[in-house]
Amino acid sequence: MNSLKDILLEIGYSNIIDSGREFRTRPIYRDSGNNTSLCIKKSDGRFVDYSANISGSFEDLIKLSLNLKSIAEAQDWLGNKLPNSGLFIQVEKPLIKQPRILNKQDLSLIIPKHQYWNERGISNETLNTFGGGIMEQGKLKDRYVFPIFNRKKELVGFAGRDVKRNPGPNRPKWKHIGDKSKWKYPLQSNIKVLEELREVIIVESVGDMLALWESGIKNTVVTFGVNISIELLNLFIKLNLKKMTVSFNNDSENNNVGNLAADKAKNKLLKYFDKQQVSVNLPRKNDFGDMSVEEILLWKKTN
Repeated sequence: MNSLKDILLEIGYSNIIDSGREFRTRPIYRDSGNNTSLCIKKSDGRFVDYSANISGSFEDLIKLSLNLKSIAEAQDWLGNKLPNSGLFIQVEKPLIKQPRILNKQDLSLIIPKHQYWNERGISNETLNTFGGGIMEQGKLKDRYVFPIFNRKKELVGFAGRDVKRNPGPNRPKWKHIGDKSKWKYPLQSNIKVLEELREVIIVESVGDMLALWESGIKNTVVTFGVNISIELLNLFIKLNLKKMTVSFNNDSENNNVGNLAADKAKNKLLKYFDKQQVSVNLPRKNDFGDMSVEEILLWKKTN
């Protein structure tokens, strides 16, 4: 009996990469320079072409790859190769971790004082969009807090920026409550913009997002660090984005952390999208918060 990989090789696929629960390879039914944009699940043979935003059964893949006229022809071709069922292997599904839902009563502890961000060029009009303010008690005391909501408008987290004038050496600049790897921020405010433009600028922090928003650039997502999460990858695939720009901090004059992370993030995206869809365009200064509106708009012209 042939294995799934044997069938793929016979169809004409090559350079098949074993990624544990799935095989990754380059689609042969269209032009592509991406060796991993086609994913075939070992458990049932279903495929997903991330760059072309198409998916289907293993029979659909056979029909597409061999340019057959119908699924019946694909089934006949496959039947001749398999004397009995047993092509697919059983893959144990991981337990799904449910994100923690926070109490919305905590929102009443946020005081709408915006001086910290006003001093950095962010207007109240922009800040009011995100419902943030100073937390004067609790774990996020003396931080400007941004509430994070999911698509069901449930409260799933807080991102708190320290606003103390003289913080101690061990006090982090940002503190997060909730599972930030699950966050898709600020989709609560810009999902329609992303759906319409089908382009996204990927930034490290809320501060970067605010500076871009203040400049009229609203098609952003925040990674809360230098890693693009699985949740964000799934979002980009679902939105069928035509353009993704990685704009992490420009640390060229320091330790190059943001620059190296941007290249790593680009390579991660290229596992799912074609190279013409992904680019790196760093801020001209350390981050967008260090740039004026005029400087940001000049940067935008190069994107």
